[in-house]
Amino acid sequence: MISFNSLMPVEIIFDKNCVLKNKEKFNGFKKLFIVSDKSSAILSGALNDIMSIVKDTKAEFYIFDNIQENPLLSVCYEGGKAACDFGADLIIGIGGGSPLDAAKVIAFFAANPDRTPEDLFNLPYENPSLPIFAIPTTAGTGSEANPYAIMTLDGQDLKKTFTYIKSYAQTAFLDPKYTLSLPYNVTVSTALDALCHCIESYLSVKSTPFSIAYASLGIKSVYHNLEKLIDLKDKPISEIDYSVREELLLGSLCGGIAINTTGTCFPHPLGYNITLINGLPHGKACALFIGEFLNIHETAAKNLDMPELNKNLNEMYAAFDTPIEKAKETIKILTDYHEKFDDETLKFYVSKVKTAKNFTNSYKKILTDDEMFEIYKKCVGK
Repeated sequence: MISFNSLMPVEIIFDKNCVLKNKEKFNGFKKLFIVSDKSSAILSGALNDIMSIVKDTKAEFYIFDNIQENPLLSVCYEGGKAACDFGADLIIGIGGGSPLDAAKVIAFFAANPDRTPEDLFNLPYENPSLPIFAIPTTAGTGSEANPYAIMTLDGQDLKKTFTYIKSYAQTAFLDPKYTLSLPYNVTVSTALDALCHCIESYLSVKSTPFSIAYASLGIKSVYHNLEKLIDLKDKPISEIDYSVREELLLGSLCGGIAINTTGTCFPHPLGYNITLINGLPHGKACALFIGEFLNIHETAAKNLDMPELNKNLNEMYAAFDTPIEKAKETIKILTDYHEKFDDETLKFYVSKVKTAKNFTNSYKKILTDDEMFEIYKKCVGK
């Protein structure tokens, strides 16, 4: 008997010019608090579309563009105070995963002004977050489809996930045209992030027929376009077809919906160190560990008599529509990271992430310090 429970209460609108085509969604909101970084909302054209709506609705607006990659909790707290003082009634996140995650935390602090950064992660919460509209300008995180916000803790080189059921976006506007200006390396890294979401979700112990369906569609949408990106490395970004951008954005959305049910697995927390300490973009950092993630599951399916895991692996590999060893090599080529670390550094990395909740989503439930070290050693060790 199949039994599962899934919640994803976001209205998804996926279409070219979908913001302007659905401007009535903004009716009734009087004070719009726009969360972004310094460039993506402008370069993508998304901010211009929002300004067109502001002109029509006569709404007031406040642009908070202090969000950087791997957003700091302190900055999001400042944004929440600013939104509260402004009297915002709608938070609009425009950008990649960092602005979208930041928008969720800002919407929370704006509605819960008595909360401090230190107790953000402490339940219960008094008030629901302010309404959120999410407008992704990258094709990677799928943050528009789940309630997760990954915060970087100030001064700690550590990430922590804020999860609040009232942090789902009310509406997500996905327009592939907003991703046309993405540089090549950002396109690759975010696509790898989306692929990691789909792979990790598919093999999660929390997977359901619902999440697997989206993870499978995400793999099909992302992987064959990743192969195309290898040949476009030194070409102008204008040569990345609109159809590629469209499929990558769809794959990103599918990954976001899939991990909404399952969460991610160990490639994500292991990758956080390589991002925060060594500067490798998030998607590539996670992808460093995907090959070993698959190898470990293949070994378990073969040696531990786990027919269900073996079935899931075979069905997932079919979604790639290419030999899986070739897919692993493609991911490795696109990750394009060659720095290696000594044992002491790897042990330090283990100490930073060993309490991450993501580990429990894999079939092993818990990775020992030695097992984490061995994974680091195989993937980035000297």
